Parts: sequence; C-alpha cells; structure tokens
Amino acid sequence: MSRQDIIIILGTAHRMREPGKESPDRRLKECVYSREICKEVAIKLRAYGYKVEIDYEPLDLPKSTQSSIVKQERYNELAMRVNYVNEICRQKGAKNVLYVSIHVNAVGTDGKWHDAHGWQVCVGDKASDNSKKLANCLFDAAKQNGLKMRQPIVTQKYWSQSLYVLNNTKCPAVLTENLFQDNKADVDYLLSDAGRHAIERLHIEGIIKYIEASE
Repeated sequence: MSRQDIIIILGTAHRMREPGKESPDRRLKECVYSREICKEVAIKLRAYGYKVEIDYEPLDLPKSTQSSIVKQERYNELAMRVNYVNEICRQKGAKNVLYVSIHVNAVGTDGKWHDAHGWQVCVGDKASDNSKKLANCLFDAAKQNGLKMRQPIVTQKYWSQSLYVLNNTKCPAVLTENLFQDNKADVDYLLSDAGRHAIERLHIEGIIKYIEASE
C-alpha cells in the first residue's frame, strides 16, 4: 500500500431525518457535526498528498430514496453508503481502500442528559485483521490527543459490533464514536475549538499511521 494508490473514504453520520441524533439542547446535531469533521479531515489529508473521498455529504437522502418508514429509509441510506464504498473497491482494489465512518455516540433517544462519556472505535463482528489494525491506530491517536477512552476490555482497544456499513464493505472499515452527544461536558468539548481540533487530529494521525505501517 502506497500513498499514491490508497483511497481514503470518510463516512458521514446518518441524515437530518434520522430521529434522536442530536444533543438534548440541540446545539450539536450528529449529521452536521460529522460532515464538518469529515470536510476538515479531508482537506488536511489532501494537503498531505492523500486521495480522499466522502461517502455522502448532503444532509438528507434524495427524495426518491426517502420513506415514511424510518427503518426503510435507514436501510436505503446504509445500502447507498456500502454501494459507494464497494464500487470504489471494485475500481481500485479493496486492498487500496480504507473506510472510516465518523459518528458521535449516545446513550439513547430520550432527549435527556446522561453520564456516559468517552471515545471508542468499532469494527464489524467479522472484521479483518486490517480493520482491527486501523482501529488500533485510531485508538492510539485518540489517546495521544487526550481523549478519554472507552474500550471493551483492558487488552482490546476496539469494540466488535454488528454494524451494516462495517460488515458489508469489502475494504478495511471502522466506525469512530467521538464522545457522547447526550453528555453535556462531552458536547461542550466537541463544540470547542480545542475539541474540534482534537477530533480532526486523531483521525488524520490514526489514518496516516495505518497507511505508513502498511507500506
């Protein structure tokens, strides 16, 4: 894997029509925040000479794929993202592609503040070794940038979860949960200049570390 061959795909979170994906005070909307972070990470990685794509930038799906049934619309969204990534894998070779989906965590959708906090990275429940390596690189970068970490057990840095975009993409793929949108202290930090820069840096540094280790 070389810098000239690799395609980095950044994944945005959800869409505006997805219910419950915002802080209780509505200051942070996950779909908006994720897109802002993806845009800045893409700009900086391109400045380093990397090829970067973003899987979906509009805040909502095209009207032809929207549905009054939330579950159906959510499936349409996820399938669209997976198809986008896999088409690039088909064109460039899956070994030359990596996918990092950038999200913000939450305890629930009750519109209340909660105490859960911290940063975590997820891989699919049948993740490849390269997906796990990518997750480890991002975990290390997050820790180095001062984020409070969540990990399932002391000896494992990533969480294994049955997530559609991780289980159905053909390339190494991870999903980051960047603190909690229903923890007030986390939201304050995420929206601060220091917090935004830390979230951007950990993704840039973790991705570059993974690519350099694979060369």
